[in-house]
Amino acid sequence: MRNETMKRVEDERKPLPMADRPLSARMIAPKGVALKFHLTQLFAAQCAVKPGKPWPHPYPVEPTVQSDASWAGLVAVHATYKGPGIQGASVATNKRRQLTQALKKLEGLALIRATTGPGRARQGFEMLCENGKSTAAAGIPYSVPSSSEAYLEVPREFFTNGWVHVLTMSEIAALLMWLDALKFDPTRTSDTSIIVTRVTSDTRQGFYGLGRETYETHQQLDAFQLLDVIRPEERHYDGKWEDYKQDTSDLFCHRVTPTPQGFQRKADDVVLEVLQRRDILGTWSRSPNAPVRRHERIKMRPTHKKQKA
Repeated sequence: MRNETMKRVEDERKPLPMADRPLSARMIAPKGVALKFHLTQLFAAQCAVKPGKPWPHPYPVEPTVQSDASWAGLVAVHATYKGPGIQGASVATNKRRQLTQALKKLEGLALIRATTGPGRARQGFEMLCENGKSTAAAGIPYSVPSSSEAYLEVPREFFTNGWVHVLTMSEIAALLMWLDALKFDPTRTSDTSIIVTRVTSDTRQGFYGLGRETYETHQQLDAFQLLDVIRPEERHYDGKWEDYKQDTSDLFCHRVTPTPQGFQRKADDVVLEVLQRRDILGTWSRSPNAPVRRHERIKMRPTHKKQKA
């Protein structure tokens, strides 16, 4: 989900070519489920086998006589029935179509391999290494990472409390970016129990392959109380600056810190309430009963300062 080396992006309006983006960014699609499907696969594998081990017998795509557990039962999709007619389709048909598209996407990214031949992942597949470096001639089986590897830790409750199902693809991709930055690029504060991070435009585009619209989902993630977003005092809600001038300080960036117990709430209840309030107020906001933000008592320690001559 992060490029090994930073790619150069000269213009925000001309993002990285798709081939230069990391795999997670390539899975973002308005109605696609490839990213959440892949994350669910990783979680299921880590529930089934020990670190360092492959998962020899993953679930079938749909339930069978031998197994009532299936990927179709573990992945929620936006599939609705629009009524009878020539163009009408049942919920099951719509879900099957979206799962098929996700399987094609994952197979094209070398994250899975159909066990009965290319293009037949619906009949069964094996998981491949999440770095996407497998080829048709040489597939690298997926194995659960050990503690000695450079892994990204996603809260278990992200899956068990349904966040993987209700967040959009852009929100999930941005969340992974923030979790990665919090682990590998943290910043100290005056309170040693609170760590924060920031992502510059160059980093967001060059490493993570994410555009401005995906970055702006920090508003939703903050409203859902998954992240606390610390905005510079000079920055307005829409991102514009008052009396803007060029400055080398990275304090111009938003800072983000994880919200305690954020994922331990049921996702559907939280998201529904926020969306209803969004429809009424027109802005992303937290519940009036939300806990006080921890970061209000901290002071930032700038990492870059101009040195006197």
